[in-house]
Amino acid sequence: AKAVYDLAQESHVLEMAPYLMPTQLDEGGGKTLQAKIEDMGIQVHCGARLQELVVEGGQVKGVMLTDAKHPEPYLLEIDMLVISAGIRPRDELARECGIAVGARGGVVVDSRMRSSDPNIFALGEVASYN
Repeated sequence: AKAVYDLAQESHVLEMAPYLMPTQLDEGGGKTLQAKIEDMGIQVHCGARLQELVVEGGQVKGVMLTDAKHPEPYLLEIDMLVISAGIRPRDELARECGIAVGARGGVVVDSRMRSSDPNIFALGEVASYN
C-alpha cells in the first residue's frame, strides 16, 4: 500500500481480520497501526471479505466486498490490484539448532527478545512473543 501511495495513487488496504497484522500485533497495536496508516491518507478496510473481482474488457475495474463498516456488498473501484497473502516465519535454522519455536512457527522470545538459548535473540517476523 505504501509503494502505491508513494506513486501518488489512491491506496486501500483490505484486511480479513478485525485489525491489521493480527499474527504480529495485539488488537491495540493493530488499531494503532491502522490509525498511522490512515493518517497517511491510505484507507483501511478491516473485516474485509472479497465477494467478486470486477473485470471489464480484460481489465480489473474494481472489487465487490463487505467489511466491518459495510455489511452489505459495495463496489470499490480500482485501477490496480496488489495482493499480499500474509507471512510465514522462516524458523528452519532455529528448529535445526533446537531453539524453541511457537506452535504457529517463529522463534519463541521473552520480553528482551531472547530465545531459549540466552545467547541468541530474534526479532521481526521470525519472533514469536506470547
